[in-house]
Amino acid sequence: MIVHVHPDGSISLDDPNTFTAFSIRGEDLSLDQIVHAFGADAEAGEEDHVWISISRLYSLGAEHGDGDWRKGCDGMIGFATSKGWVDKGRNLVRAHVDR
Repeated sequence: MIVHVHPDGSISLDDPNTFTAFSIRGEDLSLDQIVHAFGADAEAGEEDHVWISISRLYSLGAEHGDGDWRKGCDGMIGFATSKGWVDKGRNLVRAHVDR
């Protein structure tokens, strides 16, 4: 799954049913511009990483609709949790920014 931040600041999901990879794409956008597009739902992490609100991720996936998408996303979040890429206290998941 790729969280795509477009130059106009809109956000969409590319490959929404691919739960074995998770990243952010923002062509020609700085890390600050990517974080700004999310408003309060993201913050910059170390190096080329962004912490995204899991609730925001679920809302982006809502258009993909059924319970199968949510189940797949929950599995991805579970894997990320096992790797230390989830901040449960703040409900954030870490994503690498593809350049």
